[in-house]
Amino acid sequence: MQTVRKLLYTLLGVLISLFGLIIILVTFGLLGEVALLGINLGFLVGNFSYTLFGFIVFVLGIILIAVFTSKKEKEKEKEFSSVTSFSEMGEVRISLKAVENMVLMAARSVKGIREVSTRTESTEQGLVIYLRIQPIPDIPIPGLASELQEKVKAYVQEISGYNVAEIKVLVENIAHEKVQKNVR
Repeated sequence: MQTVRKLLYTLLGVLISLFGLIIILVTFGLLGEVALLGINLGFLVGNFSYTLFGFIVFVLGIILIAVFTSKKEKEKEKEFSSVTSFSEMGEVRISLKAVENMVLMAARSVKGIREVSTRTESTEQGLVIYLRIQPIPDIPIPGLASELQEKVKAYVQEISGYNVAEIKVLVENIAHEKVQKNVR
């Protein structure tokens, strides 16, 4: 239902933008004598006060499109995205946000990682987990990544009961170790 509403508003935004664009082009005389919905728009040619009106209508259409295709809508959809399983008693759903929190808990238990962020997707094969990490200096990255993948997979599969198909690790940067000095 949400997708249909979003599609209709986007279509409405496109139509409004096209209407504004047609008004702008007619006022400059680029379309000549045009009839729109049975109304001859020839009186608009050279009348530049309608150009401003057409521009405002065009911008409103673009804003309508932008609002309903914004990332916030996608984030809201993701917030309510979940993985589903069925048991004898009924349906069990775990949100992807909850799975991401599980991933963060498991990742923080691995020594040698300063910062970690995650994103999770559900596929037919199972969960795909994307990790972005910043390890501390002088830690061998291949061993660290392997340990991280093993711990995250084991923890998420044990706690959620869902198959982890793949864990992708991106080392964004090496964290700068802060040297603590004792001040007297």
